[in-house]
Amino acid sequence: MARLYLHCVLCSRKQADGLLSGAAWEALALPAGVAVEHPAVNGSTVRACPGCVAHHRNWHAAAFATLGVAGAALL
Repeated sequence: MARLYLHCVLCSRKQADGLLSGAAWEALALPAGVAVEHPAVNGSTVRACPGCVAHHRNWHAAAFATLGVAGAALL
């Protein structure tokens, strides 16, 4: 089943998934071997909205902390 909404990992914002909205959102790949059950995770990718990316200077670390994988190293 196709996903209808993008979910922000940081603020839980929902937005309809489409070409323009999807291009504005940031994506972050989860580290290999990490499986997380969260609405913002699609496969091995987590999404963050433009507002949260602009607000959080280190949104990557904040996203991992929200998911409970804060010790993961960014490559």
